[in-house]
Amino acid sequence: MRRAFIITLALVLAGCKVQKTGEDTYKVVTPTPEAKAAGQKIKEDAKELGQDLKKTAHEIGQTEAAAKIRAGAREAAEGIKEGAGEAAQATGKTLQKKGREIQSSTKRDGTKTATDH
Repeated sequence: MRRAFIITLALVLAGCKVQKTGEDTYKVVTPTPEAKAAGQKIKEDAKELGQDLKKTAHEIGQTEAAAKIRAGAREAAEGIKEGAGEAAQATGKTLQKKGREIQSSTKRDGTKTATDH
């Protein structure tokens, strides 16, 4: 379809005639009726192609395979959320443990922290 569009576009452009009338001046002759018809056909074909594409995309979206893909994507998203939550909890526990270790080591050293005033 793309090739047909390019060929038709070339025909439309060929229908417009540009003449050089002097140095740095050009005269554009309006398109021929054939070029105008070709341009109109391109417009209609593009509109029809767009409608066909929209219809096909909608039909694909209604298939059982598409429903399975949507369900799988939801399940994967839930798994990612759950995994991220577990990772955050593990990180929090590790931070608490390290914090206690630091506090106990400073108390043994006899140094005061900002909370020991």
